[in-house]
Formats: sequence, structure tokens, C-alpha cells
Amino acid sequence: MRSAYQNVVDEVKNLKGIEEAVALAIEREKEAKDFYLSKAALMDNPKFKELYEYLANEEVKHLSYLEGYRDKRELPVISTEIPSGQSFTPEFDIGRVKSGEITLGDAGILLAAMRHERKSEDFYSEVAKKVEDESLRKFFEMLAGYERGHYELIDSFLEDITRFRMQT
Repeated sequence: MRSAYQNVVDEVKNLKGIEEAVALAIEREKEAKDFYLSKAALMDNPKFKELYEYLANEEVKHLSYLEGYRDKRELPVISTEIPSGQSFTPEFDIGRVKSGEITLGDAGILLAAMRHERKSEDFYSEVAKKVEDESLRKFFEMLAGYERGHYELIDSFLEDITRFRMQT
């Protein structure tokens, strides 16, 4: 069985240039935004709703960066440097989530979100390895770093709620 990472490596290898990579990235960011917005709309728990709305807004930012590059060949004005240990995401107070409010479905959504963020991180990292232009490479490394931060946020959210559930 092939790993998800190997699938991403092969996918990037088969891309026909940066334009195709950017087009694919734009489609994936749109899908992620729609996924997060649809999950936020279903949530009764305000903490889950807040998390998914935050992630949807992050995907909108990524879309604007990618569309800016596609349409004008402009990279974002924000720093493309990723300081080590920098957190890209806010802290969410999970403490107010009650045991009965956490379902298997909630955990499944978080796992699906983590999988998406990991796949996006891998995609951007692999594209960064393929581009020769240094500023473009840093742009894709920055996007990979953002996706890594989202993955870690969701992972810590999942860890907090499952630890809380196990203690009750």
C-alpha cells in the first residue's frame, strides 16, 4: 500500500509547471474552505464552530496569496520567512467543552481536517523542492509552514478533547 506522502510526491512530479501547481493548490484551498465552512455551520458547540471558522478564514488567506501569484505574479507582502517555533494559530480554550458534547463524529471531522492539512503541507513542501526561483520556493515553504501550524492546532484540539473525555 502506497503512503499518502508518496502519492503527493508522485502528483507533484507529474505536474507540468508552476501554473498547474498553483491551479491545483487553489482548487484544494477552495475545497478546504468549503469543508470548514460546512462543518462550522453544523456545530452547536461554539468551540468547534470557532475552530472551523478560523480554519476557513485561513484557507481564504491562502487562496488570496495563490490567486495573487496566478493573476499578477505577485507574492504576498507578508514575510516568507518561517521563524522556528513560531505559532501560526491562536489558542483555543477547550476547557469549557463538556464530556457529553464530544462525539465520535466530532473526532472524525478533526481527523479528516488533520489529514487535509498534512496533505497540503506535503504538497507545498514538494512543490518548494521543485522550483528554482528562491522567492517562489520560500513562498511555498511558507504555505507548508502554515499548513503545519494548522495540523498542530487541530492535533492539540483533538488531544485536549480526548484527554478530557477519558478523564470523565
